[in-house]
Amino acid sequence: MAEPGASETAMRIALDAVRVHGGHGYPTEFAVERHFRDAPLMIVGEGTNEVQRNVIVCQLVARGGLE
Repeated sequence: MAEPGASETAMRIALDAVRVHGGHGYPTEFAVERHFRDAPLMIVGEGTNEVQRNVIVCQLVARGGLE
């Protein structure tokens, strides 16, 4: 359940870091660029966040957690 929230937080933080660094956030010699490039992969790496949320909701409904 934590993975969708964590991946979206990582993307938001990476985007903020690029904004803070301005033009220095894009060259490949800085770690900011790598994090900005890798953050979207966490969102789609183990299934999109939307699919993960659907699986979580289905499991909660099956257990009777959402009534």
